[in-house]
Amino acid sequence: MSTPQDVLHPREAILEAAMLLFSKHGYPGTTMRDIANAVAMLPGSLYAHIDGKETLLVELVESGIERFLAIEKPLAASTASAEARMRKAIKAHVAVAAENPERALVVFHQWRFLSDQNLPRAKDKRRRYQKIFEKIMDDGIKSGDFGAKIDSRIAVLTILGALNWTPEWYSPHGPAGAEEIGEKLADYLLHGLCAGGYEAPLDATTASIKRKKNTAG
Repeated sequence: MSTPQDVLHPREAILEAAMLLFSKHGYPGTTMRDIANAVAMLPGSLYAHIDGKETLLVELVESGIERFLAIEKPLAASTASAEARMRKAIKAHVAVAAENPERALVVFHQWRFLSDQNLPRAKDKRRRYQKIFEKIMDDGIKSGDFGAKIDSRIAVLTILGALNWTPEWYSPHGPAGAEEIGEKLADYLLHGLCAGGYEAPLDATTASIKRKKNTAG
């Protein structure tokens, strides 16, 4: 939950206000005047604490991604099956997003507005996060936990695509908490991955032969 601005250091209050405004209106739709009004400052006074609007976006995106990257260490140390680790990764992602949905919205949907100078670092951190899931996926395919014909990259992008939209609809006041939502998401997302739960589509020739056999039977 967001900390009240009146107990924050001025720079922290500015960062908090920027996060809320960026998550609601988007980075391009938020002006320095908007941020200044939110913290009861004159626009020019902001520059005593920050270099500019992008400085705020950089800090929010990079520090936010680091919170998600923190799930890597316990996963790497785990000796559990790939399926169990993927479930843990999914639930951990939901837990981090639920801590601060506004921050998560900025992390996953506003990073693309970074300038060419700052964008590469954000992309690198995003790739590192994706690789956490790719490692688990590849391990699961090799071990037989996941279907042998699964396209690892597409499967991971599908999982992350679903997870990254969680803060759009998650509510701390909703009927289900982060733990329950994470468990349900893991159930739904893992169902198509586990060996036996996924069957690769047949090519046209194989499908034709199978139809003939079924008709003959």
